[in-house]
Amino acid sequence: MPMTGTGEGTGPLMGRGHPRATDVAAQRRRRAGRRGTGRRGAGESGLTLIELMVAITVFAIAVTGIAAMANSGLNLARNNRNRSIAANLASEQVDAFRSASFEEVVLDVGQTVEIQTVNEVDFELTRQLSWVDQESESGACDVSITSGLTPRLLRVVVDARWTAMGGIDPVRSETVLTPPIGQFDPTKGNIAVRVFDREAGPGHGHPVTVAGPDNPPQQVTINDNGEVGCAFFPALTPGTYTVTMGTAAFVDRQGVASPQQTIVVSSGTVSSVQFDYDMAAGISATLTAPGGGNIDADVPLTIGNNQILPLGTRVMAGSGTVRPLSDLFPFSDGYELWAGSCADADAEGVDLVNGGPYWPGGVRAVSAATDPGVVTNTTVELESLDVTVTRSGLEVPSATVARCTAPTTVANRARRSISGSLTRSVR
Repeated sequence: MPMTGTGEGTGPLMGRGHPRATDVAAQRRRRAGRRGTGRRGAGESGLTLIELMVAITVFAIAVTGIAAMANSGLNLARNNRNRSIAANLASEQVDAFRSASFEEVVLDVGQTVEIQTVNEVDFELTRQLSWVDQESESGACDVSITSGLTPRLLRVVVDARWTAMGGIDPVRSETVLTPPIGQFDPTKGNIAVRVFDREAGPGHGHPVTVAGPDNPPQQVTINDNGEVGCAFFPALTPGTYTVTMGTAAFVDRQGVASPQQTIVVSSGTVSSVQFDYDMAAGISATLTAPGGGNIDADVPLTIGNNQILPLGTRVMAGSGTVRPLSDLFPFSDGYELWAGSCADADAEGVDLVNGGPYWPGGVRAVSAATDPGVVTNTTVELESLDVTVTRSGLEVPSATVARCTAPTTVANRARRSISGSLTRSVR
């Protein structure tokens, strides 16, 4: 018998208003909505890509700061440890000199360098022994100039350095030793040698040799440890000595590579001598004739600087249009250059016979700068002169022109054969 009506039975058929049918439809709509919009559900959680990148960046900054602080702390601890080791090594060296006999100590006067390795770190120990007086501030040379007293104490300075020390100052340990009674000989004399560079700063690393009554000659190398450009030679037999500098590629103010000075040593005194010594400079001078003249290949050049003795000039012989000038002291104000070797070739030359300038108001060319160990390029211009030889208004096809400067004589004039006319560069 068929059933009709809208009752709420529990059989397989359910009406549209049944609660379970309503829940299933709602769930389907929610799932379809999530698939369509891609939005996160109420129960879902996690990080987006931007949030993840920000987190990684913050973490990296924090880790970098921590690592830098740790590295700085390790370097500080390492340097403190190395400095402590260096101080102990320097003190040991000084104690060794204190305990040694004075006869052995004086044999080490000068500078010596020793390398010691501790915990796989190399330590350089530089020992400097020099004679000083009670009033000395930097060394024996300082005393000899300021007070004239004779150094009678032996100063011992030990500097300790190590690898990768950065800007840390070396560790220094020093002491002063007094000779035992009878060790100092008042009948002996001393030589103090001061060496300066072009800026009047102390010169270092130069071997200085003295030769005289004492044989063999003695040599001391000027160092940069405590002494101010000083080489000191104690306990010399009185007499005349020759002091010589000998550093390769260095010259004095007169361009001398191995300058010498003679000095007399007296008993109980310090004899002082001074050198100005620096690395040689060079000039490459190119001769030009803007007027079109022919340049004489053997024309000499003259360099000028008021510190060149005796007259402030020096003639530099050579040939060719490019002249390399070497062994020049690197004066801070450089050199003036011009062609010719005669006094009247100088724009500021002075006539020593008649008095007064050759060329009133004349000014030399601009100076060529010089620096230690550097070759400077410069140009020297020569004026051009047109010469035409005529006789009775007619050109002479073959004539001899004498090139000379006053004062001179016909006997030493330089003669050149020409034909008709000649354009020649002169100065």
